[in-house]
Amino acid sequence: MESGTINTDGQELYYEVHGDGPPLVLIMGIGFDSTVWGLRQLPAFSKAFKVIAFDNRDAGRSSQASAPYTIADMAEDTAGLLVGLGIDRTHMLGHSMGGTIAMEFALSHPERLDKLVLSGTTAGSGRAKFDPVSIMSFVGQHDSEGLTTAAQRLIWYFSTDFLRNHQAVDETLALFGSNPNPMTADAFERQAQAYASHDALDRIGEIGVPTLVLTGEQDRLTPPWLGREIADAIPGAEFHLVEGPGSSHAALLERPDDYNKVVVSFLSE
Repeated sequence: MESGTINTDGQELYYEVHGDGPPLVLIMGIGFDSTVWGLRQLPAFSKAFKVIAFDNRDAGRSSQASAPYTIADMAEDTAGLLVGLGIDRTHMLGHSMGGTIAMEFALSHPERLDKLVLSGTTAGSGRAKFDPVSIMSFVGQHDSEGLTTAAQRLIWYFSTDFLRNHQAVDETLALFGSNPNPMTADAFERQAQAYASHDALDRIGEIGVPTLVLTGEQDRLTPPWLGREIADAIPGAEFHLVEGPGSSHAALLERPDDYNKVVVSFLSE
């Protein structure tokens, strides 16, 4: 495993490289860092790919921003990271907000992309009058203890079956609580503002690379119709619905075998 930091557009981005093979960049969603990929995805993906997992600006071991920014800015962070690593072309998987970043990358740098996987995401978050992420941000800024914030996010991210398993919930809270680089409320708010103002729905028809849109049947945060909306807008895009227990926004953690199999199969075709 290789790790380090690369400066791009004034941001220090922490990255890790695992495995050998065609490059595959993983982009995590709002409020989390690349350690999430290490829980269930890195062991599977690194068997077939050279996997690059990194922390977005304002997350994990990357630097905090000093001013507001956009999803397009975060896509340019990703492009700068690839330049720093000497990677000309890559597959890309973006989950949740990471999917919006991946879409902007696909629109701005199509020549650098082989295949695109969009997981539990939306192309039109800026069209909603109210968005759960904005509510999460408000709660986070007024929750000094942090338990209400954590509970709200688990309710949005995980399935009802998971929430009824008290041991699993406690273990997950302890796991996320042990992160030595937790995201601050201000950093979450900056990411939330970028996410809540993003709208690429009228532009993603220009994406020309093979695309897989993956969503969970029980996803509360980005329900299946948002995934179908993306798949319908991108020419030739495939749509896959993870069904049954654990098919939540966190299907990558609750249903990792199914999730990983679909991703690896699509990228390996």
